[in-house]
Order: sequence, then structure tokens, then C-alpha cells
Amino acid sequence: DAETLNTIKQEILDQLITDILLEEFIDKQGLVVAPEEIEREVNQIRSNITGNQKDAGQSLEKVLAAIGSNMGEFKRSIKHSLALGKYFNNKIDDKTLEKYFDGNKSLFNGESVKVCHILIDTRNMKIQEELSHTLEQIKSIKREIDKGAAFDEMAKKYSNCPSAQNGGDLGFIQRKGNLAKSFLDTAFSLRVGQISEPVQTEYGYHLIKVTEKKEGVNVKFGDVKQKARLAVLDEETLKLLSQLHKAAQIVI
Repeated sequence: DAETLNTIKQEILDQLITDILLEEFIDKQGLVVAPEEIEREVNQIRSNITGNQKDAGQSLEKVLAAIGSNMGEFKRSIKHSLALGKYFNNKIDDKTLEKYFDGNKSLFNGESVKVCHILIDTRNMKIQEELSHTLEQIKSIKREIDKGAAFDEMAKKYSNCPSAQNGGDLGFIQRKGNLAKSFLDTAFSLRVGQISEPVQTEYGYHLIKVTEKKEGVNVKFGDVKQKARLAVLDEETLKLLSQLHKAAQIVI
């Protein structure tokens, strides 16, 4: 439908803008990535696919096609990743990594929580009046639950997420996941049985309930140092991209 097509167009446009901004940044910083460095990474990923039983018989090209990508885009992504790795390499020392690890152990120790949520979707809302009305709606749902209404029944009745049919159940989630940071931060701050106040993400307003917790295992910095480096690199890259977008003069 038209809405889906517009979403896809916007995602493609956003990616093109990001690619252009990164190319400009890499050039300005004098960051050089040799073709053989890119090929080394490509060959390593080919090897990983070949050795993975789940992907047996698949080529890298087939895997890329399956996710709507191609080798040119993939190599450009590798170039950006390697260049940013070089840029941040001297800025991320062991002291920085250990400090990050100490403050984010739940990212590395396997801690997880089982959550249900109610989502009121705001992605198609353009004016503040609509957003304000939606916020009042989810606050009203919260009041009903506080008075004794069953969370799962309210999810089935009101939630716009596909999980509504299961009472809003999303299953177990880990601290390092694909969900929005505000959602994850809230979920991991709740006690079992506790229900959050409304939480806003790019999708809309959520009410989150934690129904079960699994404690993480004891983990040492030395065992997850590389994972910590990747996590810090991800965060620093997102900050950089945000800064580049804000500073850019984008005319469409």
C-alpha cells in the first residue's frame, strides 16, 4: 500500500544520506581503507557462511539478495565500518572500555527479562494534538490496569502491536537488543509484576510489564573485552551519525 511504499522510500533516502555524510567525513579525516582490507573482510564473511550449517549451500551474494542488498552496498558498508574503527581506535582505550563494562554489565552477562507491552502507534500522527490525545489514552489505560483490569486483556483490546493477540507478550529480551533504548532502559529497571508509566519510542507510547527475570552470570572484563569494544564503537558511531545529520545542510 501507499503507506508501506512511503516508509520504504524514506528508509532508502535516509540510508543514502547517511552514506554520503560518512563518505564526506571519512575523506575529511583522511581515513584510508585499502581495497585488500575490504576483500579480507568479505572473504572472512564468505568463510563464515560456508562453515555455518544453517547457511549451507548459500553464497554471500544469495544472502545479500535475500535481505535486499548487493555486493556494492555491502563493500561500502565494510569500508565505512573499517574507517570508523580506525577513527575511534585511538579514542577507545582499555580504561574507557572497562569503565563502560562496569556500568553496563547487564549487556554482557546474559541477564534477561520477560516483558509484555501495550503499544499505541503514533507513527502516522503529524500534529501535537494527536500525540497529546494518544498520551492521554495510554494514561487512561494505565489507570484502568491500576484499578484491577488485567494487563493481557487490555493489550488484546487496545494494543496496536501484533503481540496484542498474545496479551502483549514479547517473551524474554536481553539488554543488548534491537528494541529502543528507552524501552530497554525501562524494562530492565522494573520489578517483576511492576508496570511502567507511558514510555515513548519511535513507534509510539508503550506500557511495559515485566513478568519474569533471569539473572545474569558472573562475567569478567577480560572475557568480554572485544564485545565491550564493539558496543562502545556502536554507541560512538551512532553519536557521530547524529552529529553529522544535525550539521548537514540537506536539501531534497
